[in-house]
Amino acid sequence: MKNKLSFIILLAFVCVMQLNAQILWKVTGNGLKNPSYLFGTHHLIDKDKVPELQKVLSLVKDVDVVVNEIDMSDMMGMQMKIMKGAMMKGQNIRDLISEEDYKLLDTEFKELLGIGLDKLGSFKPAMLSNLYSVSVYTKNKKISKEPEALDLIIQKAGKKAKKDIVELETADEQIEVLFNSLTLEKQAEILVKSVKEKEKGIEQMQKLDEAYLAGDLKKMEELYSEDEDMTEEYKKALVDTRNLKWISKLNKLFETKSGVVAVGCLHLVGETGLIKQLEKNGFSVEPVKL
Repeated sequence: MKNKLSFIILLAFVCVMQLNAQILWKVTGNGLKNPSYLFGTHHLIDKDKVPELQKVLSLVKDVDVVVNEIDMSDMMGMQMKIMKGAMMKGQNIRDLISEEDYKLLDTEFKELLGIGLDKLGSFKPAMLSNLYSVSVYTKNKKISKEPEALDLIIQKAGKKAKKDIVELETADEQIEVLFNSLTLEKQAEILVKSVKEKEKGIEQMQKLDEAYLAGDLKKMEELYSEDEDMTEEYKKALVDTRNLKWISKLNKLFETKSGVVAVGCLHLVGETGLIKQLEKNGFSVEPVKL
């Protein structure tokens, strides 16, 4: 059970205008000597279902660096940081919700993980939400073998090809966004709602999978915008602000190096998305045909 919980925690941590149904993009122009590439990942999809992945892995050999949201080489260290950053200080989930909702959540977690809130209650509600959603996903998909995250697969390929690994943010910065962007009260409200609306969540997960495998970033963006729990403030912290920080780093990086940039697919699109931002900075971004 300890191994299962660790696996789910890592999956939960490691977390979209019609764009010709593409999740792999080529970046050229603006003085680049060699092209770079953008690839949108889905952290829970099995690698064998993503035909673009093989193309991405072949492109790794042709670039100077591999760029990911975070460096995932020290998984044990990352897990320890997650555990520490996701814990509440002096509070318990019981302090944030009604006794009735507590009993509901306790029953759900025991059924999914074999662990109740007596063991998990000190985690911040945002972490519990992630644990819950990933557990529901793996159970609904009947996943028995732990899928390896696409981001990690690409990062390993980069190291094997002796490429430098560049992270767009640190694990600490990502932890801050995921677990501290909303108040604990708001996090708890979202957690209870997700448990009470489990079937709706499963339906949304299925739609997201279908959209990703079809390369339909427009549909993914629509599903994201339809999420009632994603306030404008949270969207800004989770996506917009991070995108703008990342694009600054990519602009500087591309001055001297070419790279394969693999980030969550949501970060590719929209006005603050990496595709639009690169275009605004004078680059040409076009879909890669398989």
